[in-house]
Amino acid sequence: MTHCIVVDDEPLARQLIVSYIDQLPNLHCLGSYANALDALAALNSHPVEVLFLDIDMPGISGMSFIRSIKHIPKVVFITAHAEFAVEAFELEAADYLVKPVSFDRFLKSVQKITQPTRPEASDTPPASHIFIKVDKRLVKVDFAEIRYIEAMGDYLKIHIAGATMVSYMTIGKMEALLPANRFIRIHRSTIIHADFIQYVEGNYVAVAGAQLAIGLTYKEGMLKRLG
Repeated sequence: MTHCIVVDDEPLARQLIVSYIDQLPNLHCLGSYANALDALAALNSHPVEVLFLDIDMPGISGMSFIRSIKHIPKVVFITAHAEFAVEAFELEAADYLVKPVSFDRFLKSVQKITQPTRPEASDTPPASHIFIKVDKRLVKVDFAEIRYIEAMGDYLKIHIAGATMVSYMTIGKMEALLPANRFIRIHRSTIIHADFIQYVEGNYVAVAGAQLAIGLTYKEGMLKRLG
């Protein structure tokens, strides 16, 4: 259920939008108000997901009202003035309806703001490797081969199965390239592959035979990842 309020100084316009809301089972109108000050009190009293708001109102306009509040719900501007559309979308309005508003147009707006967005399906499989510059070569390294990574200033020591490579790269850049579901930052200078953790004891974690220090600011996050 999506909770909303209606703000419009014109009684008939306000009643029309409320009547539209009442026809939709997924919307619940918490109240309708003739001015921004009354609407502000309602926003502070109840959680509101959608605000249907007139622009041209006496006292505080709809635009000024949105600029004045900290926690802004999704806003659908409803106005007789089409020329405010650009300014409305600069305020990240969810939609902009011009009076008189038909039920069909209102319904499209509601569907737009209440239906959850689904991520687009991708046929591209997740990457299984990374290319790392070592000396003058780009070396392909499978994520499954990496045990842990240590920073040395602007250089990295990448420990893989049976070998160590040195690459000119910051640890922050490396962290952004690694799959977050497999690698854990345990220190400002250390990233580990979760699959190779042997045990955690105190402020240290054993990974592939190496005992690595856990930074105090990273420990809680690491333990949460480990469950």
